[in-house]
Amino acid sequence: MSGAAPLGGELLEQVSKVLPNAVIGQGYGMTETSTTISMFAGDTRISKVGSSGRLMPGLIAKVVKPDGSLAKEGEEGELVVKGPSMALRYLNNPTA
Repeated sequence: MSGAAPLGGELLEQVSKVLPNAVIGQGYGMTETSTTISMFAGDTRISKVGSSGRLMPGLIAKVVKPDGSLAKEGEEGELVVKGPSMALRYLNNPTA
């Protein structure tokens, strides 16, 4: 399982050669989410390069453009995640 930095295709290939029976994939999370937001599918032996997998159960996510509208596939925007593990606020920083 790779986290904290993207798992590039070259490294993924190298690891799969050294550990041919390993299940290799990537997840995504942040301090504010308290846990992983997404993870590669359990039935996948090697994850797709550039993918952090599927949303974890109980989470809802959307990508929002700067104007507040929902981004379409391929458009850039801010990832907004909602779920029971999200931090409620930042300590001593109510505006954040």
